[in-house]
Amino acid sequence: MYSASAVKPDWHRSKLHSVKKIFAALTIAVLSLAALTACSTGGVQAGSVIRVGLLNDFNSINADNVTADGALETNQEVAALTVPSFYYVEADETLVANQEFGTVTVVSKQPYQVRYTLTGAAEWSDGQKVTANDLLLSWLAARNPLDAGFNSSRTGSGLKWATSVPVVSSDLKSLTVTFDHPVADYRTALTVNAAAHIVAQKAFGTTENTSALARFSLAVSTANLEDQKLLAEKYAELYLARNLGTLAPKVGAGPYLVTAYSEGKSLTLKANSNFTWGPLPKIETVEIKFLSDSTTMMAALQANQIDIASPRESGIATVSDLVALAKTTGSVLEVGGSHSAEAIMLNFGEGSVFSSAGNDVTKVTAVRSAFLKMVPIAKILTALSADSPVIEAKSWIYSSKSNYYTPFVEANGSASFTVQNAELAQELLKQSKIRTPVEVRVLYDQNNPRAKAEFNLLNQYAGSVGFNLIDVSSRNPREIYTTGEFDVYISIVALAGEVGGDPYWFTGSSVTKFVDPALDALLGDLSGKAEAIDQVATLKKIDTQLYSAQFGLPLYQVPSMLAYGKKVKSVVASPVGASATYGYWNWVVSN
Repeated sequence: MYSASAVKPDWHRSKLHSVKKIFAALTIAVLSLAALTACSTGGVQAGSVIRVGLLNDFNSINADNVTADGALETNQEVAALTVPSFYYVEADETLVANQEFGTVTVVSKQPYQVRYTLTGAAEWSDGQKVTANDLLLSWLAARNPLDAGFNSSRTGSGLKWATSVPVVSSDLKSLTVTFDHPVADYRTALTVNAAAHIVAQKAFGTTENTSALARFSLAVSTANLEDQKLLAEKYAELYLARNLGTLAPKVGAGPYLVTAYSEGKSLTLKANSNFTWGPLPKIETVEIKFLSDSTTMMAALQANQIDIASPRESGIATVSDLVALAKTTGSVLEVGGSHSAEAIMLNFGEGSVFSSAGNDVTKVTAVRSAFLKMVPIAKILTALSADSPVIEAKSWIYSSKSNYYTPFVEANGSASFTVQNAELAQELLKQSKIRTPVEVRVLYDQNNPRAKAEFNLLNQYAGSVGFNLIDVSSRNPREIYTTGEFDVYISIVALAGEVGGDPYWFTGSSVTKFVDPALDALLGDLSGKAEAIDQVATLKKIDTQLYSAQFGLPLYQVPSMLAYGKKVKSVVASPVGASATYGYWNWVVSN
């Protein structure tokens, strides 16, 4: 990771001048930050305030509820401060067990059973204990067994293999989950996103906890669809930002609690004075401001309106622009890699030029191969590195920081795509007697300047090879990919073997519609191995199969940025990607 003072970007002077008009000429300030441990027992600094800038819209305090693409990430940033968990990630990427909250124990390997046990210390801010009922609600939302309308972000987690109803202990301190087979993410898949007693009260029209939770338990155990629909409705509705004046959202169990909200503008959190079941906060008040774009964010830093933020490049400002602006604002901007990659993915769904449905399989395979051979990866990397350094991604599974990266790359077949082969691509189309030009609709986010540059580079070579690229980019790609009216999608994906990654998303994806029997067999093998060290050999085969099956091509690791002002004396960047709220326990600010 490097700070703004170490970056030597190559930019167009006129463009930088236009961006700098917003700012006064200030000097660069570089802070030397020491990482504090998450086990610190220091108390809250009285009167301390940290102001956090977040991009995009915030619309739900329940980050598990999928609302809109842009909001989901912002909701998750807020949730990092407001929900407790069994595990958290330290700066060295270690997954640390939060034993103050509870424990996760494999109690049986055949059948594969995991017991999630609460210490009993955690409580909701209305005085009710966090219990196994809250864990059961989490399972219900992720599994959505009756298709009752729970729109959970965890539908692809290992809980999809927990097909039988979990067992709640008599003391309400543990939930035992039986999985159909071992799963890789059993430690982190079960989260506490909503208070079961409040969701049940509102769903069933009562203010009495005992009867509400009894009906909730029956709704799960007896597979009552109508009652589960009521629960699903309140699981989402109660926690929407527009309802933050109601009871449910202000009942929390995390290190910080919601105290005020101004729609589209700000959210205020206060340290939970009773919180002892996790890394302890040091800052008393967190003021979150929602900003429209990264230049506005950097201007807010300059104006001393925010203290910390995670800006993103956009059509308004690239990474080098933001680095330069950090210098002029007197802020520090750390730029590093992440656990995500920009990737080109093919659409295998019906109606796509790359689909096997209704097409000659041999010819479709040739079209896929020709397109991927045409991708000028080296030229893309060179062009983007002129703006700021990028790290090539040659694996769908691991980042270049991983010890597994090199052996994976040596075996996965990525070497065949490092150098563009437009001549071979053209020959493949000719030999297969493909009528040219082949029209290919390319979808990408218009807010992503790198994706636009990648499209332009692809387009430079497409005509000579035999492709006619059609730009179907959108400011909301979801509106397009849900219709299937695209052939190629340029987007950011999580590397499957890293923290937060999911190897199972490749197959049956609602976006790419990719289905591959060989990959399914490998995923089946992977599902039988719960420990990370046992999964490596299978993940290596999965990486190779993705290249062989022409799923697409990873291009480079997406840069992550963390910006902070002079008031911030200690902060640690997220090891997994861009985040302004990661590691709240490390924050120290000057008065």
